[in-house]
Amino acid sequence: MPEGGAVGRLARAALLLVVATCAAASALGDEADIKRRWLPGIKGTDDRVLVESTTYPWSAIGRVNKATGGYCTGTLIAPRTVLTAAHCLWNQRTGDWMPPGSMHFVAGYQRGEFVAHAKASALAVPDGYRPTKAGGPAEPLRDWALVTLEEPLGDRVGTIPVATFSAAEPGDWLAEGAKLAQAGYSQDKPHILTLHDACALRGFGREGLLYHDCDATKGDSGSPILGYRDGRIFVVAIHVATARTAEGAVGVAVPGAVFSGAAAD
Repeated sequence: MPEGGAVGRLARAALLLVVATCAAASALGDEADIKRRWLPGIKGTDDRVLVESTTYPWSAIGRVNKATGGYCTGTLIAPRTVLTAAHCLWNQRTGDWMPPGSMHFVAGYQRGEFVAHAKASALAVPDGYRPTKAGGPAEPLRDWALVTLEEPLGDRVGTIPVATFSAAEPGDWLAEGAKLAQAGYSQDKPHILTLHDACALRGFGREGLLYHDCDATKGDSGSPILGYRDGRIFVVAIHVATARTAEGAVGVAVPGAVFSGAAAD
């Protein structure tokens, strides 16, 4: 895709990734302004809506819960394989990856109930990748991970396949301004799955990152950016960070082409 228009402006902009720590909201300003500062990634009007997580495809999305506390969002892309963000699996205290047995995937989670669950038995991250000391993504394009579960869940909750495409030739369904969707467990709504439907691709960075305007914030790390084609739903990318640009906040995601080969193994 050429780097003109919004794509070029974003590619040339100095992107400042929002750190993972939560800043306190100011007592001044209207509700929308406070929410934008407290929850980086909520861009203007909050367009997130509750979806019924017990029905497909939402049942294939869940929480990756960590024994140390906290969680990220993950998607079942194969019967035993969950896709999420790598920085979610990093233990800041030990400076190493968390043991697989300390991670638990809960699919179709909603207000304490769920459709299926399983502990992790293995995890895979890009060779040599390490998050920042603060626990955030150091190299966003490599910030993805595959979590293998102890037992398959696909027959109970379904799976969402990964779309493969090239940033140079994304096809009509990922053309600039194409409609996407994002679903995840946000920090302010940890017990319900919310969806921002009909958000849009904002372009690709020179390094291959995908930029979007979906309302994805903390807790949504690893959440799927979804696309539709021929009546089917696909994971086209995973959200890993929010960046500040001269034109405002933009979501940062790793496109499916980066990890699709590993996901097929």
